[in-house]
Amino acid sequence: MLSKLIIKDIVLIKNLNLNFHEGFTVLTGETGTGKSILIDSLGLILGNRANFNLIRKGQTKGSVTAIFQNFNDKTIISYLNEINIDINDEFIIRREIHSNGKSFSYLNDTPISINSLKKVVSHFIEIQGQFDNHTLLIEKNHIDLLDKYYVNDKLKEKVFNSWENYKSNKNKLSNLISLNEKNKNDSDYLEFSLNEFHEIKPQGNEENELIIKRKALINRDKFVQTFNEAKNLIDGENGLDTSVKNLIRLFSKLESYNNPSVDQISKLLNENYITLEELSLLINKSEFLYENKDDTLDVIDDRLYKLRNLSKKHNCQIDSLPQKQTEIEQKLSSIKNFSLELDNQKKLTNEAYNEYLELAKKLSINRIEVSQKLINEVNDELPALKLENAKFSIIINPLQDTLFSSKGIDDVKFYAQTNKDTKLGKISEIASGGELSRFLLIMKLVIEKDNTIKTLIFDEVDSGVGGATASAIGTKLLKIGNNQQTIVVTHSPQVAAKGNHHILIKKSIIENETITETFELNHQEKIEEIARMISDDNISDEARNAALKLLN
Repeated sequence: MLSKLIIKDIVLIKNLNLNFHEGFTVLTGETGTGKSILIDSLGLILGNRANFNLIRKGQTKGSVTAIFQNFNDKTIISYLNEINIDINDEFIIRREIHSNGKSFSYLNDTPISINSLKKVVSHFIEIQGQFDNHTLLIEKNHIDLLDKYYVNDKLKEKVFNSWENYKSNKNKLSNLISLNEKNKNDSDYLEFSLNEFHEIKPQGNEENELIIKRKALINRDKFVQTFNEAKNLIDGENGLDTSVKNLIRLFSKLESYNNPSVDQISKLLNENYITLEELSLLINKSEFLYENKDDTLDVIDDRLYKLRNLSKKHNCQIDSLPQKQTEIEQKLSSIKNFSLELDNQKKLTNEAYNEYLELAKKLSINRIEVSQKLINEVNDELPALKLENAKFSIIINPLQDTLFSSKGIDDVKFYAQTNKDTKLGKISEIASGGELSRFLLIMKLVIEKDNTIKTLIFDEVDSGVGGATASAIGTKLLKIGNNQQTIVVTHSPQVAAKGNHHILIKKSIIENETITETFELNHQEKIEEIARMISDDNISDEARNAALKLLN
């Protein structure tokens, strides 16, 4: 429960310490005294967007602190352990807003993000404002209100997850279909490119070899002449070959004498002769290459042109052309195998959709069953709020498949009949403001009846009604307060008279400053305040008697 609210430098509030109790508490006061400031301050605790105009004039910072006690929600306690928040007997939540546009949130003096704050405080407190009647006017909210009432949460989660899975697979399929269309367009180009590669047949390091050969061909005559002269010097009539052979033959005559010097000379001559033969073969081979008529300068230039043109077309180096060819071959192979991947993704998408549909149908059955229970509970509560002739109903129809969502396949709409002689119609179209307030109050009572932990705050829920109807609303709020802490801002004397506790909000001028103050009223003070609400500032004895009658 909310045990204390501390507000500093917010609008007309300078420093306010407000204690709350269990049961049903009413807050009253003249228009403009600051009741809305309390609601706005609690909104900051709930994580609402900071309005920096709330900071009291002349100050640079405003703050709101709420202290909660007797709270043992296991889900939130587990979450607080996850985010390393110290857990004590009290939960102290503080929100600061600064004139420089910054806002800070704390839980038990530990900084906490706005998202974490919202998650935690939503389990502590809920505010039902007079404008929240629009919840019933907006039909897309009806499914959420129904789902809060005993609809299988685990099944809802499964439907949500299966929808996300289906959506993911559907997106993949859509991407593959788009890619398939692109592949069809790319295939012709890739086939043409591959034919070019097959025709040219680029080789690794080919450019370097061609450049070397081209330089040699430019000086072909000089190379050939040099090779011919070298051949003559080696193989000519009086060449090195003949001379070395003669030397070998000459020294072979002395081998029988086993002279070391002669043996060494013979060995060197034989080794040089072998080297001379290798040299001769290399010269002959080189001469043949340079005399080869196939390797003309035009042929090499044409080859280089084709390679360079191909590399430019594919934006790569000439030496990378073989790798580029492999990539093209792989792309073509992938395109040819793409139909298998596409068929497989179609299968996965269909399976995901069927799984979603199966779970959504189960959820739909659950909603239909639960809706009848909600209808009965709401209708049972209507007479107590002076809606004896009203009737509440829920109609669930299947959505078109194009409107399916993570919430399922159901179109949920609330219907009402407000008088015996009127037809059942959409609640958003036939109910008046006062009737909407009462319908929403009943739904809040029915839906939240098992949640005795949360503090409920109603802001002028009795707007638009009076007399016996307002008294009935007060009785209903008192009933809610018997199970869970309920705080109500009201202008109705009938509602105020039902409160277990009564807090007056009053505007005072202290040292030329307008300040909002609060006072917890005793029984006699309650009589005076309710009498004021019945009449005006000139409180009569008749008004006091009427107030006493309401209180009794």
